[in-house]
Amino acid sequence: MRTKGLARGLIAGAAAVAVLGSAVALGASAGIVTLPTQWRVQAPQGSVGTLGTLPTGLVLSRDGSRVIELETGYSKPTLRVLDAHTLAEVHAVKLGGAYGAPLRDANGDGVWVAIAGTFGEQIAHVDTERGAIDATVSLPTPFWPAAIAHSPDGTMAVAGDLANRIALIDPSTRTVSGTVDVGHHPAALLFADGGRTLYVADRGESSVDVVDVATRRVRARIAVGDHPVALASDGRHVYVADADDDDVAIVDPVRNRVVRRVRVPFAEDHVTGTSPDALTIAGDRLYVACGAANAVAVFRISGDRLQALGAIPTGWYPTGVAVDRTHAALYVLDGKGESGHTNAQYRPAGYAQLATGDSAAQYIARQLSGSVRRMAIPNAAELARGLADVRDLAQHEPAPANAIVRAGGPIRHVIYIIKENRSYDQVLGDISTADGDASLVLFGAKVTPNEHALANRFGVFDRFFEDAHVSADGHNWSTAAFANDYLERMWPPNYAGRRSLYDFEDSAEASRPKNGYLWDNAAAHAVSFRDYGEFVTAGAASTPVSASDPALRGRFDPMFPTFDMDITDASRFKEWQREFALYERSHTLPSLEIVRFPRDHTSGTKNGENTVQAMVADNDLAVGELVDTVSHSADWASTAIFVIEDDAQNGPDHVDEQRAPFYLISPYAAGGIQHGSYTQASVLRTMEILLGLPPMTPYDAGARPLDAAFRATPDLTPYDALPAQIDLGAKNGKTAPDAALSAVLDFRGEDRVDDATMNAVVWHAVRGAHATPPPYGLFPAGSMLRQAQHDRDAAQHDDAKDDDGD
Repeated sequence: MRTKGLARGLIAGAAAVAVLGSAVALGASAGIVTLPTQWRVQAPQGSVGTLGTLPTGLVLSRDGSRVIELETGYSKPTLRVLDAHTLAEVHAVKLGGAYGAPLRDANGDGVWVAIAGTFGEQIAHVDTERGAIDATVSLPTPFWPAAIAHSPDGTMAVAGDLANRIALIDPSTRTVSGTVDVGHHPAALLFADGGRTLYVADRGESSVDVVDVATRRVRARIAVGDHPVALASDGRHVYVADADDDDVAIVDPVRNRVVRRVRVPFAEDHVTGTSPDALTIAGDRLYVACGAANAVAVFRISGDRLQALGAIPTGWYPTGVAVDRTHAALYVLDGKGESGHTNAQYRPAGYAQLATGDSAAQYIARQLSGSVRRMAIPNAAELARGLADVRDLAQHEPAPANAIVRAGGPIRHVIYIIKENRSYDQVLGDISTADGDASLVLFGAKVTPNEHALANRFGVFDRFFEDAHVSADGHNWSTAAFANDYLERMWPPNYAGRRSLYDFEDSAEASRPKNGYLWDNAAAHAVSFRDYGEFVTAGAASTPVSASDPALRGRFDPMFPTFDMDITDASRFKEWQREFALYERSHTLPSLEIVRFPRDHTSGTKNGENTVQAMVADNDLAVGELVDTVSHSADWASTAIFVIEDDAQNGPDHVDEQRAPFYLISPYAAGGIQHGSYTQASVLRTMEILLGLPPMTPYDAGARPLDAAFRATPDLTPYDALPAQIDLGAKNGKTAPDAALSAVLDFRGEDRVDDATMNAVVWHAVRGAHATPPPYGLFPAGSMLRQAQHDRDAAQHDDAKDDDGD
């Protein structure tokens, strides 16, 4: 039986209600929405329009009557033309693939867009009056066009994120006339000096290349801040948004050097994490969209200086900003829209939609619909007030004085277990005393007896939310309290099958945040640690594994596998237990251990593989046995174990699609029903406090620690792991539900399978071949099978191309 949720509010205001419909806002007060991250956003002050998934750039038509924005997220990419005053849709142009921001014609109101992905590498011209593509220019492959610019003579430049090159396009022939090699992951372009010079922001190398267009050579490289992503110029200086340094670099184009770097006014000291990701100049004002801060910073340009005027609160994750030609209206594009969502009616998206045309499927990547806000240009007083509001809307929970949660306290050892992809209701919705929905449970007490026993003894957290959406950002939020702008923009096309490169873990350069990860923090402060399976890479065999991050080298177990569904979590536990016994004998247990138990991800119903119930039960037993081992050791009295899912994308939840199971296990755990709202960043902040580490980003710096979940008097009673209640060796047969579909799905890494499809397969495996995920509608498995076969063939083709390239 579904229990009633805790009190929740909706955004106030008729315009906001019309946009958001039934969107759920956790802990909201009038006009304020609390996001799953526990940061808050204000209701729009002017007009607001709902868009598709992840809008990433906008321009205004020459006469100011139209807003033209580009959506590049999980759903089908779309160029949308809106009425600039009402934000009503005028045209919607569906695209095979897209990325970045539209580029308005030098003359006329058409725009160029980058067509990026498996559907072709090109740029396309869209007639915005008719709402139709009327020209295309093919690009060399692989390329991934990330940005477009044009010079006064009409020459266009296109940045190739995967190619590390710039393609120059002749305006008369509309063909590529040449290319220029630049730095890694070029993200933004700007012509200057009458078109003779091209500036290129190299996101992967924290530099700006200065390209001589005539000779097609890089004549200078300017060091700027970390991960530059946007460029703008007032004719005297070039401004660079340093996404992972929370600042704007001011470049003197005559001397080609940075003359000043100015931090955004709401950036916190000692941490980075506002993600300045878009720039626009209007008169003497510079507007800087800061995605991770849900705000726009506003500066006055004065010579080679920037004077901070204040800030403007926005919706969730702004990705673009524009000012109309009269400087009367400001437009802000919010990549994630206005609030979080429930997904109790979750059903297959992606493949199923091919047959049904269903746009209501509640898969998390599909629900991340963006918005655009139109507002009056704020005056000085409003900007000052806006700056105070932006700071107030962020998390600002000071670490409270606490006898247990403190550095040098009784807890000296932290074990951090990271699992894969389950929602709260999927696992714990059957705990009747907490806020769960038993109708959505797939892996209840019979499949996960240890997780239920641990929750009932040490505490049930029914308001724990993932900061992340999927595994790509989930493993970063779990270990860095952050997902940077590259990651936020690149995972949706990757998950939609339009971008094959998965470069979000094992210290991939463009997705690495400024302050690194938990292990970098520990290494920098002489805190001993050991890593088991997180951010490591396997070679031809599952072990030994390797690590690219220097901070992990020599501090990870090479014999502990990373993601591989053919390896049981029971065997992972045995390897961890082997080292734990050695540490116990030598009294050298590291202060921090990070342990990856990923098998609750499952391999669907693939013939010959363990069933989904067996894999989840195996995962449950591994957690229980680890707790059993620690609780019977000499270090039990000084240990806290934190168990999280990296994300909650693989299941329905009646409260929020980002709600997930969480377990705090320690002699000092208070137990009972814990209704306090916590996040992945809260867990990291708690661990940092216990280990004497500083925060890494504004998210863990401001997160609420779990101090209320601890008690002063320990209960040292050991925990005895419960045996599995089902057959751990059970395997799928040829006639298992969706066995043919599972046979062609790619389980070589986490989230290579469309996750809504994965959930449908899991639902069938548990509920039966004729059951369908809520709301019990048509499930076209045949279409999913055909699409999965197509995706498998495409992936094999991409792998073959990659091998040839190497």
